Amino acid sequence: MSKIMKGGMTPEQVEDWVENSMHYGMTHEQIKNFVINSNVTDFRQLRQVLVEVETRSHERKKLWMDHQRKEIKINQLKARLEKEEDEFERQLIQIDIDEYELDLGKFKVNIRQYDHELEPFMEYINKNFANIDELADVANYSEEDERKYWIARMGKQAAIDIYANGRIGIGNMDSIAMMREEDQIYAVNIAMQYAGLLNTGISKIQNELKPHIDKLLGDGTEVRFPTFDGIEKNLNLDLFNKLTGSSGEQKSLQSTNKPETE
Repeated sequence: MSKIMKGGMTPEQVEDWVENSMHYGMTHEQIKNFVINSNVTDFRQLRQVLVEVETRSHERKKLWMDHQRKEIKINQLKARLEKEEDEFERQLIQIDIDEYELDLGKFKVNIRQYDHELEPFMEYINKNFANIDELADVANYSEEDERKYWIARMGKQAAIDIYANGRIGIGNMDSIAMMREEDQIYAVNIAMQYAGLLNTGISKIQNELKPHIDKLLGDGTEVRFPTFDGIEKNLNLDLFNKLTGSSGEQKSLQSTNKPETE
């Protein structure tokens, strides 16, 4: 029997709740932002979505087959248990049954995880396409779509180099140099656009934050470092809230106007 933890719950209770109720694996927000949107063109986003759906759907089917195999094994063991007369052998059979039933619980967790992760991918597909024929037509490989993807991707990667280091890094510049001349110009142009607009947006935030930084420098208190504790309350650092007297309501340094980087 498990030790009862503070609050009266046991590890088995937590395990049971996690296996039957909790979603773990990738969250919908994580999938949308860092799987789908990691691709910079619609064409490549769709290809990524299709690959993710195929992989998860295939693995889910295999898991369900494993689940069925375990159920058959359990029934076989239970039939053996009814006929077995040796007490020690009966105990071993029962342990095998208990272990397989534990495995069934884990299979259910993994199947539910795949179902949960499939939802945002299928939402993307059903939002953009009416039927499989329409999907297949758009998903067909196009050299022009691929060309635009690599221009955009290299432009984005070069832009991050420019913002962070002031110039395009050797690796990204080498890759851009392998492209045709026209595409090199497009990629560098995208990089300069993005880096310039990003730098302007960040500079505006810094300018709006400067009076609060100056206040902290001149208040005569001991050194204080910001932390991310409670960041989910209003998407501001707690130290910033204290400096500005912000309430618990979400407040941003940005004005109500749309950011210039949109």
